[in-house]
Amino acid sequence: MGNTPEFDWGKLGRLQIGVVLATAVGVGLFFLLWQVMGDAGVEQFPRLIIAMCVPPMLIAVLVGVYILIFRARD
Repeated sequence: MGNTPEFDWGKLGRLQIGVVLATAVGVGLFFLLWQVMGDAGVEQFPRLIIAMCVPPMLIAVLVGVYILIFRARD
């Protein structure tokens, strides 16, 4: 059926570790933003929107930078 590339199980393990770390950072950043903005007196709705949107945005930027810098060499 053609030339199919070998599957690298080591890359899969590193990817899983990266996903777990990104998830932990995202959850931690959510709680940090929620607490800091609560202490600053920000109302709940803007707090919720910011705390829910900023962590995924930062993770997406980090993944994009990783792809552009490190994956470009492959």
